[in-house]
Amino acid sequence: MKILITGGLGFIGSNLLKLLSTKKEVKKIIIIDNFSKSSLKYINTICKYKYYSKSKDYKASNHKVTVIKADIMDYKLALKLTHNIDYIVHLAAESGIDASIDKPKESFNTNVNGTMNYLESARINKAKGFIFASSGAVFGTSKPPMKETYIRAPISPYGSSKLSIESFCETYSNVFNLNTTILRFSNAYGKYSLHKKSIITAFVKNIFNNKCISINGDGKHTRDYIFADDLCKAIYKAIIKCKGNNIFHISTGKETSINKLVDKMKYIFNNKSITLPKVINKKDRPGDIRFNSLSTSHTKKELKWANKTSIDLGLKKTIDWFLSNK
Repeated sequence: MKILITGGLGFIGSNLLKLLSTKKEVKKIIIIDNFSKSSLKYINTICKYKYYSKSKDYKASNHKVTVIKADIMDYKLALKLTHNIDYIVHLAAESGIDASIDKPKESFNTNVNGTMNYLESARINKAKGFIFASSGAVFGTSKPPMKETYIRAPISPYGSSKLSIESFCETYSNVFNLNTTILRFSNAYGKYSLHKKSIITAFVKNIFNNKCISINGDGKHTRDYIFADDLCKAIYKAIIKCKGNNIFHISTGKETSINKLVDKMKYIFNNKSITLPKVINKKDRPGDIRFNSLSTSHTKKELKWANKTSIDLGLKKTIDWFLSNK
């Protein structure tokens, strides 16, 4: 099995690489990453690899893991890299809601045009499957837990960009018989997330630096937090079962408020004799969904997957990783 991962040096990509590198049936892994939010730091602790700092120097080799520094906007490179690839796992994205509001055109170019380069390359090179990392943001203000069949009505440019590609995945399966699987991730957290701007990473960094913990709004906003190890096991199952067009929710199905999240982190840090700094509340952020969680009943039944890590255990493992890498 030969797998290409876009954005493969990032948070989820690094966790996925660690899992895939242990699988005997996975013979080759090609990673493309533009290093805008990543580096070789994580992969250096995971496996051996062949690295190309310039895409023009890339040549097919016998190395199990190959890393190419390049951008997903390069369509000719996409065609070249996907030749003889079985599965494409598309993780590369501009994932910030803030960024999509501040710079909507740039977000569109990356999340839609960049993704289309690899979806089209998968079609042309007859890949066995295309796995797309989407988000619950496609649902907007729908009442949680959101099911796969709910009406999709995003309230941020980020959500709209994900919905656009979901539609293309469905079309490419129906028109071109390309196997596509849409994985809607809830809020992922875990090791290899030092560079992220997500809420858990931001809180941990502020605690380490004794800076105030800033919460947008009253802290009653809820999110569905999924541990990266569980999420990556779901991606691997989706690769194995990629046939036709499928949509799966990769989440816990449970809501946790930001206030509750802070309480849980406070308990863990207190046990490590670390006191939390002051918590301050700021204005609500435009495009933020108030309550959010994804139903997992369909995923459990069809993908035979369910999260195994409680948020308490996941937070402890994540904080332990941060402490050992700070």
